[in-house]
Amino acid sequence: MSSNLTRAAARTMSIALIAVALAGCTEAKRLAHVAPELLQPGTRPASAYAETLTVGEVRGISLPPQLKYDGYDFDPAGTDDQGRSLYRVRINRNGSPFLVANTRFTPLFSLDGKDAPAFVADSYFKAHPERSANTIQPGDEFTLALPPGTFLVRWQEERDERFGLPAKVREYVSERGDRLRYYLTEPFPILYESQFADDPTKGEVHFSKDLEFLLRTGRVDAQRLAQLVYRVNDPDIFEMEQMRQLVSSAQLGTEIVLQIDRSRSYLDSVREASRFASRTEAVTDPGRTQLTRYVFQPSQGIPYMAVEDALGSRTSLAQLPSGQVFRIEYYWSGKVRVMYKTGAEDSMGKRDPYQLREDDRWPDLYKALGAVDDPPVKWGPGEPSDLEPFGTARDPRNRNAQGTAAYDYLIAGQVVVLTFEPTRFQSDLKAEREFRDILSDARDKYREPISQAISKLEEVQAAGFDPFHGRPAAPSPTELDGDE
Repeated sequence: MSSNLTRAAARTMSIALIAVALAGCTEAKRLAHVAPELLQPGTRPASAYAETLTVGEVRGISLPPQLKYDGYDFDPAGTDDQGRSLYRVRINRNGSPFLVANTRFTPLFSLDGKDAPAFVADSYFKAHPERSANTIQPGDEFTLALPPGTFLVRWQEERDERFGLPAKVREYVSERGDRLRYYLTEPFPILYESQFADDPTKGEVHFSKDLEFLLRTGRVDAQRLAQLVYRVNDPDIFEMEQMRQLVSSAQLGTEIVLQIDRSRSYLDSVREASRFASRTEAVTDPGRTQLTRYVFQPSQGIPYMAVEDALGSRTSLAQLPSGQVFRIEYYWSGKVRVMYKTGAEDSMGKRDPYQLREDDRWPDLYKALGAVDDPPVKWGPGEPSDLEPFGTARDPRNRNAQGTAAYDYLIAGQVVVLTFEPTRFQSDLKAEREFRDILSDARDKYREPISQAISKLEEVQAAGFDPFHGRPAAPSPTELDGDE
C-alpha cells in the first residue's frame, strides 16, 4: 500500500511541477488539465465513433448521434439509496479514467470540490486501491454515482469560428439535450454559453472576469463583442446598443451573465423579418425615396404586411440623417408605426402628431398589396413614444410629463415612434355607400306617396283636427285672445 501511495504522490507532484514550470504562460491552466492525460499511457490512441442506432429526440429536441469510445464501456446501473444515478464503467484496451472524464463530462463539471478528472480518478482508485496510473488494466470496473441532472456528454465537437474574433470552440450536447459552448481560446471575452433543454431557445452567455482588461487593452470592443455574442457579422442597432451598455458596466474580476434569445439572429424584429421578405422594392413616392420596401405573405407568420426601411445594416442611429422618417411598419391589423429621427428644427416648437400620417398614400399601399381582406382607409392621430432602449426624444425642460403633450418639445438627434391606429376600413365605406343607396332608392321609389301623405296631413291640420290624437286641434293663441 505504501508503494501505491508513493506512486500516487509522485504522479501528483509531476503534475504540480508541470503547472509551476508553465506559470505565467497563458496556456498554463489548460496544460495543467492536460497533464494527467500526458502522464497516463494508453489514452491518446483511443478513437470515437458515432453510434447511429441511438439517434433520436428528447421532448421534441433532436439529438446528435451518440459518440462511443473503444477505450471504455459506460452503462446505466440504476440509482442508489440517495437518489444518485449510478453508471458502471469498464476500462478497455487503450482506455483510462482520464479518457472517461474527458469524454463524458464537460470542463464545468464539479462535484465535492473535484473536477471531472479528479472525480473519476478518485472513483476508480476507491474501487482499485491496488492500482496506480501505470498499472490500470483492461477489464477493471468501477461505479460513478452522479446527482440527477448531471451533464453527461452524448456528443462533442471542436471547431474554429470567427465572429468578431478568431476562436476555438468545443460544443457539447448532453443526453437530455442541454448544450454547452466552451471557448478554448485564452484569453477570451466569453468563457462559455449554456442552453438548457427546458427552453432551448434561450442562451446564457458567461463573460470572462477579464473582460474589462480585454476592453481596456483594445483586444475587443463593442462591435466585435456584438458579432461574437450574437454570432453575426453585421449586428443590428439594438445588439450594438446592448453591447455598449454591457461594455460600460464591465468591471475587472466580475463575471457578467447575459440572456440571449437563440431563436433569432437579430434583436431588431424588422431586420430579422427582412431576410424572409417575399419581395423587395424601392419606394418611389415623393419624400420617401430613402426607404426600401419589404413585402411579406400572411402564411409566413410575420406581423408585418410590409415594412419600408432606411436603416438597413447600419449599426448606429448616428449614421442616419436627421429630420427624416427611417422606418414605417405596416401591420396586418392595419396599425402603422412610423419611426422618425428628430432634427434641429424639431427642438424649436410643437410637433403635430398628424404631420407624419399619410392617409393619401397608406390606403393605396394596402389596396395595392391586396393581402388584407378589409384594408384600412383612414387613421387616427399618432400616439408618440420612445424607441427603447435608446434615449428619449422628449425635452426634459418640458413640464408635461404624460401623454402626447410630453412630446411638444423635442431633442434633436433622437427617435420618436408614432403609432397610428386605423379608424375606418374599406367595409365601413362599403356600408356607408350601401346605406346612402338605400336612402336614395327609397326616396325615388316613394317620392309620390310621401308627397301625397304630407299634403293630406297639411289639409287635415288646416281643418283644425289633430290627426295624432283624434280630437280637434288646440286653439291658437289668437283664438284664445278672441274668447277673452
